[in-house]
Amino acid sequence: MFSIAFVGPMWDLMMAGNIYLTLQVLLLMNLGFCYSTVDPPENLTITDPGHLGNLEISWSPSQEQVRMKEQGQCLVLYELHYYDSYSSSWTSIRTTQTSFRAQFDLGQEVKVRIYTLISGACADGRTAKSKNFTEVVQKPDMAGIDGLQDFICLYYYMEHLFCSWKRSSKMPAKAQEAFYYWHREMAHTKECPFYILSGGFRSGCNFSGTDLPTFSDINLCVNMSSDDPVRPLYVTLQIQNIVKPKPPGDLRVEAGADKQLRVHWGSPAGRIPQHCLLWQVQTRREGQEEKPTRISSTETAVMLALPDNEMSCLRVRCMLNKYCANSGVWSDWSPSVCYPEKRSLASVPSQGMFPKYRYIAIANIKGLVTVCACELSSDL
Repeated sequence: MFSIAFVGPMWDLMMAGNIYLTLQVLLLMNLGFCYSTVDPPENLTITDPGHLGNLEISWSPSQEQVRMKEQGQCLVLYELHYYDSYSSSWTSIRTTQTSFRAQFDLGQEVKVRIYTLISGACADGRTAKSKNFTEVVQKPDMAGIDGLQDFICLYYYMEHLFCSWKRSSKMPAKAQEAFYYWHREMAHTKECPFYILSGGFRSGCNFSGTDLPTFSDINLCVNMSSDDPVRPLYVTLQIQNIVKPKPPGDLRVEAGADKQLRVHWGSPAGRIPQHCLLWQVQTRREGQEEKPTRISSTETAVMLALPDNEMSCLRVRCMLNKYCANSGVWSDWSPSVCYPEKRSLASVPSQGMFPKYRYIAIANIKGLVTVCACELSSDL
């Protein structure tokens, strides 16, 4: 599956109302394609500026394309295809430029191919695509072992970003991890501001106090310094998709006259807007072995059927909804609340306390008997 987008000056001119270019683009989009002997672009290269997977792709027009542009009788576009290993799909863009930047997983193959598209008088009024394409495939360096596992990042409460990992059994004993990150607002990569240590080794990174953009790719890399080669780990993420909210608070249960149980709760404190949260209520009947029931809600209240002579316990959790993030992480569950409310039983002495009470009671009785005996013997 391909996704196609227009980029560069072509889009700007279309939005500015350039009628000629707009008509040419509409012709290119709407007329049936035919393959042409026009040459594909040349000198396709991939350059790594050191941004942990954000690569620059560039190419040159063929001499034939240069001549077409000079004659002014043909609209020349380039159709670039690159394989996105994160989504396991091809992405396609059309542009009049001769360069483009795209995100890749450097631990996987980097595959890029490019075609030429022409329309206008040079193509007899039709739209033509070069039958051939220019392609570059870069294979990753697979030397070394996989020394890391269980890598995860969580953006707690939309306030604090933490990333963590574990060392695999294959990791050389003297290897030390180094964590780097980059996003589009940075000129160069930076190292983790605060490392988390475990057992004398780096096991995570704390980004507290670091300003990171939302809805923008952030590239991460964990590299190892070791005498034995260890493969680096590359990850790309957007922090709004890994937000873990605080648990909901102030959970309450009220019974209504209509045999309905009203369950309501409060939004967790913090920076997450309430309209961004999706809620899930879990109910469990005491003494029942059936799986608990879970109900999703976009509001901070739900109505449930009043249980018949049974105790039901409820709890709530939340996560970011699809309108504020592409994915999310559930919060922890709130403390449970039961209906009818559990009654606390009077404390009963433990078995180990009985001998003490028995001893005291017997001692008192003996004392009373002794006193009484003494008093009776004096009267006699």
